[in-house]
Amino acid sequence: MAQRVWKTTPSAGTSSGTSVRRISVDWLNLFGILFSGLFLVSFIHWFSEEDGGFLPKTVLLLYWTLGIVFVTEAARARNRFLHRVLQFVLLLVFFGIALGYTPIWEKPKTVGQFGQLFLENAEQLYPYLWFGMGTWILYLFTIWWMKSKKRIAIALILGVLAMALRDSFSLVYLWDEAAWLILCGLFLLVIRHFGSLRDKSPDNWGYIADYPISSITPIVLLLTITVGAGTLAPDVNNVLTDPYTLYMRWEGEPVTVPGKLKELASPILPTTRGLSGYSRDDSGLGGGFDYDYATVFTVETSHRSYWRGETKEVYTGSGWQDSRATRTAQMLDISGKEDAFVPDSRLDLSKRKTVEVKQTITFLEKSPKYDIAFGAFELSSLTSVNNKDTGFDAAWRSPSAELLWGEGGRPKTYTVTSEMPILDENGLRKSPMTYPEKAQLGTYLAVPDSLPERVRTLAADITKEASDPYSKAKALETYLQTTFPYNNKPDESNSSSKDFVDRFLFETLQGYCDYYSTAMAVMARTIGLPTRWVKGYSSGASPFDEMTPQEIMGRLGERDPNGAGTYTVHNSNAHSWVEVYFSGYGWIPFDPTSGFVVPYADDPSQPTKEPVQPEQASEPSISSTNDSSGISFGGWTFAGLGVLAAAGLVFWYAAGIRRGRWTPVWLKRMIAASRPEPNYDRLLVKEFERVLRVFRRRGFPVLEHETARETVDRWRQKDSWLSSDLEKLLALFEKAKYSPRSVTEEEAARAAGLSRKLRKDR
Repeated sequence: MAQRVWKTTPSAGTSSGTSVRRISVDWLNLFGILFSGLFLVSFIHWFSEEDGGFLPKTVLLLYWTLGIVFVTEAARARNRFLHRVLQFVLLLVFFGIALGYTPIWEKPKTVGQFGQLFLENAEQLYPYLWFGMGTWILYLFTIWWMKSKKRIAIALILGVLAMALRDSFSLVYLWDEAAWLILCGLFLLVIRHFGSLRDKSPDNWGYIADYPISSITPIVLLLTITVGAGTLAPDVNNVLTDPYTLYMRWEGEPVTVPGKLKELASPILPTTRGLSGYSRDDSGLGGGFDYDYATVFTVETSHRSYWRGETKEVYTGSGWQDSRATRTAQMLDISGKEDAFVPDSRLDLSKRKTVEVKQTITFLEKSPKYDIAFGAFELSSLTSVNNKDTGFDAAWRSPSAELLWGEGGRPKTYTVTSEMPILDENGLRKSPMTYPEKAQLGTYLAVPDSLPERVRTLAADITKEASDPYSKAKALETYLQTTFPYNNKPDESNSSSKDFVDRFLFETLQGYCDYYSTAMAVMARTIGLPTRWVKGYSSGASPFDEMTPQEIMGRLGERDPNGAGTYTVHNSNAHSWVEVYFSGYGWIPFDPTSGFVVPYADDPSQPTKEPVQPEQASEPSISSTNDSSGISFGGWTFAGLGVLAAAGLVFWYAAGIRRGRWTPVWLKRMIAASRPEPNYDRLLVKEFERVLRVFRRRGFPVLEHETARETVDRWRQKDSWLSSDLEKLLALFEKAKYSPRSVTEEEAARAAGLSRKLRKDR
């Protein structure tokens, strides 16, 4: 056989094999560093799934830390000490920029002042910097540890074992993390094998160095396809299980640990079609979406409100369009200072009372540039644009009460004044069913001829006991709010009706704001109530929504009863609702979406309602649900006891086999006597508390004086993303906590699935 000749040119004093080694070692080291970091990613994701674990912001910063360390390790300096110093400085600068660090400096005169100054600066980076530095040190240790195949095998086995034990004895799912861990470990073993081959057999390594793609591609494909196929494979019953479950089944006893609940709970998620946000095209409604929490604008207002954008009048059976009259309506050009908007001349507003609301709306630079101005209903004047009080490039459309921006486009900030209607329920109940202006409101009463008759029949049945227009509108609103669960991903796979409203009311039976609002607008028209479909944003989040209960209690005196303050509005706050016309009062907003309430203005001439004090609550508050008795099945205590029990069982069975006998009778009796009775009520309550803790970390405060239902209702006023799953879990929690009837194993399993879905959805 002919001797192979290397293509590389050896340097003076070295052999060709040594030259190849110097060329190749950098690539092996680079991939070793890469997969060592990816090995740690699975643990970071694991800890983010735990209750009290890493917050999303922490996870993002840790991923950035791994990336910075990888880049700096790949471009390593010759001086190792200098290299580590530069890494530290680079990480420090990164965390300072990411966390918005502002230096605090004054010349210290004593050691105590210097220490205080240091703490004041360090507090701005706490605790994220310590997590980042810990990750940096752990990454360097992992790179050092993964230098041999034996160490890699030890790390892989221990990591998979830890995840398997945690997955088996808790409600945390770690299948994907374990698969990722195995994939990274296998790649590290391959890399170290190549390193050993390079050192021990330069001739064979030379072939791989000359033809790397043909050598490495089969390995990469084999590992990726194998692990990927295993991850994507459908769920099947376990062939092997943990020792505790194995023993209990062998004894013929039911398994009552949460592992059983996980086996029973397997929620199927509908298909997602987009992200939440404001859209101008409403011709085809429906489909699912994921929540986008990007900030759109902030509102500094004298009264909490919905931020209305535009209306649509024509329902087509599949969506909404502008009417011909709206498209051709004459618009009022605005070019002066504090121009007042002309109200719709067709309307009778003789009995309407309003409250003046002033708002300053400021958009983020990257926010969509809609040509619609948002503000509280009903806009009455535009006072400034981009902090200038003249030269407004905008136009007012009177019939739909919309403010449109001109050729200059949407400004960065503007200030408007609104006349917010006061809800006079007594007066509205006296409004007539016959509208003198009905001829001018024909567009708002029209429904397509193709609308199924059962929609009309249902609307008539719901409102048959109501004798006035307002009561009829409230009956429709209440029916929709209480009958259909909210779901941002409604399952329409079994729906056949071509009409959007009919499909929602009789087939889909779930949906989000577009479903509820369209259904109310159309049903109200079938019974003679003029309606229009409205789009905009719900209120958004105020600073009080981000506070802890202790902070809120300490600042109750600062909270304005009208909700005045600054609100942050996100894409997830995009919303739709309904306006119903009442003769003498004009358009009044209604929100039929489950969990939402329209902010109305209070009549300043009426006495202010006294707030309910904590001691007046008729039901136990959420804070009273803390139950410290018993063992926490989802906690680390039970995981540790489970490991010890498994080791004990293995020891006893091994001893029994050697001596020709099985487990002693006395041990069986002791285990049977110490076996706890299943308490599904307690398990379900703890699942609900897990959800509360996760939501609190995501910016949904829990107030001590509120009941669980009051808290959930307040959350829904803040954000529209909350799904019907929370309502279902709340109903199960109330049964477990307050009902004399205990929940069943199936209900506990369903609660476990709902809890997992709610904690993973955001």
